[in-house]
Amino acid sequence: MRATLSLSACLLLAGCGAGAGAAVPPPPPPPSPSTVAPAPEASSTPPNGQDLLFAAMMIAHHGQAVRMSQTLLGKTGVPERVVAVADYIRADQGREITEMNAWRVAWGSPAVSPDDPAAARHGAGHGMMTEEQLAALAAADGPAATRLYLEQMIEHHKGAILMAKTVLKVGRNAYVRNLAKHIVNEQGAENDVMTKLLAAPAASRDAGGAG
Repeated sequence: MRATLSLSACLLLAGCGAGAGAAVPPPPPPPSPSTVAPAPEASSTPPNGQDLLFAAMMIAHHGQAVRMSQTLLGKTGVPERVVAVADYIRADQGREITEMNAWRVAWGSPAVSPDDPAAARHGAGHGMMTEEQLAALAAADGPAATRLYLEQMIEHHKGAILMAKTVLKVGRNAYVRNLAKHIVNEQGAENDVMTKLLAAPAASRDAGGAG
């Protein structure tokens, strides 16, 4: 569908394997809607209702992941490897929100706000955090927020992967199918990274840079 850096490549390029003082350059910001052309697949097979619903649900799902990542990135005492993970998710899923809305508009459907409560309700039960869970993340200090973020984001990703696997069975548009495959592969790889970070010794995991 497109050439993107995987999270593993991002971590390597960011020098996350180095000491706590290693610089972690942020990924480039998501493109603005005016610079994103609809995917070439947008002019091929028309989407069905499941394709359009999946995009709307995933925009809201991604929107919550971006907010969770921004919450963590605003804290101090977060290890650099976790900062790199959160910053990557913020940028990658922010870009995909823009792409999905460009695709929807190309097919004559309205853009969806990442904060759309109706779309979020459709995605409820697919790893979406409750307001209480989001409040707990916001209230936690750096070390506690680090663990909470990793635990919550792993579950959040599992929900997105389930949604993606479902649309691969019922969707027909090539862009949506390619996006779903990307979500399965990319977020599965991110979960592997986050699971390893959770399993790391606390002294190693909680030492390091600021968020």
